[in-house]
Amino acid sequence: MADDPRWAGSEPRLVEVIRDEIAAAPERRITFARFMQLALTEPGLGYYAVSDLRPTRSGDFLSAPELHPFFGRCIGRFVAAVRDAEVHPAAAPSVAGEPLTFRVREFGGGRGTLRDTALVGLDFDLEWTRVDLPERSDVPTGPADLVIANEYLDALPIHRVVRRDGVLREAYVGWTDGWFDEILAEPSTPALAAHLAADGVELRDGQRADICLAAPAWLTEVAATLAPGGIILVIDYGHDAAELYGPRRMAGSLLTYREHRVTDDPLRAVGHTDITAHVDITALERAAGASGLALVGATTHAEFLGRLGLGELRPTWAAIPRPSRRPTSMRGAPLADCSTRGTWAPSASWLGHSRLSTGPCRCSPVSPTHRRLRACASSWPVSG
Repeated sequence: MADDPRWAGSEPRLVEVIRDEIAAAPERRITFARFMQLALTEPGLGYYAVSDLRPTRSGDFLSAPELHPFFGRCIGRFVAAVRDAEVHPAAAPSVAGEPLTFRVREFGGGRGTLRDTALVGLDFDLEWTRVDLPERSDVPTGPADLVIANEYLDALPIHRVVRRDGVLREAYVGWTDGWFDEILAEPSTPALAAHLAADGVELRDGQRADICLAAPAWLTEVAATLAPGGIILVIDYGHDAAELYGPRRMAGSLLTYREHRVTDDPLRAVGHTDITAHVDITALERAAGASGLALVGATTHAEFLGRLGLGELRPTWAAIPRPSRRPTSMRGAPLADCSTRGTWAPSASWLGHSRLSTGPCRCSPVSPTHRRLRACASSWPVSG
């Protein structure tokens, strides 16, 4: 093992844990979803379990909160806008005559960068709770007024499938000749084919796809914890199913990040590499509707941050120190330059949901999705 570069570049004890689980499995294989879960969150060994410095310039990737504090400032404005919306209970006096505490629940909060920068300038009673990946923390059951998931869903475990000779096969992880390998076999659950069918998707022969059953399950669970008038805001790589599983993505959407380099081989550098896949927006919208939520809107980073006043903050941009070198890889879009609309990846940021009866959306439900968010954003008060 000492002379094998595959072992040397990985966390050896984690490799042993996964290898032993494969050996103990009835068919000597595990789903990729289980492999990803262990690789990222195994206590004391997984990628997210051993360091909080992953999303830094000296780590493996950057996300928007680490790139510049103005992202957090804009999120703070969004928090204030939701709280101050006329229909939101937390904006009205309680029975005792005092404002209610506004409760924010952030999934995937990491080092707390987003929370710390978002709280700047907010002067109302606010409780901000950070929640880690499922294997690393319990999901609070109390009501939340605003749920934020910033680049969280793309880290949830995925199943990998491929269509061969007209038949859907699942890609499992096995152990051969001293290392992990891929084994194609019958799907581990009929939910995978059902997921694609519900999305209206039929894979082309030879096409691979990455299916996250955990993401819509997460939304269903979180929706049950929303307070009346509550909002769920998801910011992530994401596409409608027709694009995510379309002909441009014959190899799926899985990527890995290490030392600001991007690859597509998750069976290397195990425990030292981040693993992500793009989010199926269609599946989330379906889960949201089944949970009694109404779509507020979907947009890009540029549009979202622009509507929250990023352009107003730009005159003070140079006053905040930033490293001069841009990293080579980012798990998300750069902060939007509001003067160059339409140049940013459409998968960077999207989606808000509100309870059907009490959400702050003040526009026609038959409007196009992107216009619905514009109407909502422009109608909310924006605080500094």
